[in-house]
Amino acid sequence: MKKGKKATSSSQKSKKPEQRKRTRSLIPLISKKENNKELVERACLGSDEVVVLLVVDTDAMPGQFGFAASDIGHGNGLMQEVKVLVEQQGKECSDLIEWGDTETKIIHLVQLRGIDKVLLLKQDNQFFKKLVKSLGEQTKAEVEIVKAAEEEQV
Repeated sequence: MKKGKKATSSSQKSKKPEQRKRTRSLIPLISKKENNKELVERACLGSDEVVVLLVVDTDAMPGQFGFAASDIGHGNGLMQEVKVLVEQQGKECSDLIEWGDTETKIIHLVQLRGIDKVLLLKQDNQFFKKLVKSLGEQTKAEVEIVKAAEEEQV
C-alpha cells in the first residue's frame, strides 16, 4: 500500500441507494371483456408496469375461455384497447401475443417476468376455476378477481 492512502473495504465505498423492485401486474385476455375500467385501475394500483397478454390457443373452446386462432383480430383489438386504458393511468404497458395452452402460458409468464399480481375478470366456468387454482399453487403472484357489470366495459 502506498504511503498516505487509507485502505478501504468494499463496504466503505460509496453506497448506492437500494433500488426498489419494480412491481408488475398481468392482465391476461381470457374473458374477451378485459377492456374494463375497474380491472385496469386495479391493475395499475401500486404497479410500475402492466403486461397485457393475449394467448392464441388452438385448443380453445370458441366463445368460452381464451382466444382461438380465428379470434386473433378481435384479441388484438381488445389488447390495444386495454393498453390505451393502462397508458391513460400513466403506467408503463407492454403487450404480448403467445401461442399455446392459455393456462400454461399465463403461469410461465408470471414465473419468467416476475409478475406480482394477476388480475382476472370473474368467469363461471371450469377453465377459469382451474386457472385460479393453478396460479395459487404454482406461482407466488397475488391473484385478484374482479367482478364487473357488463355496462362497465369501454
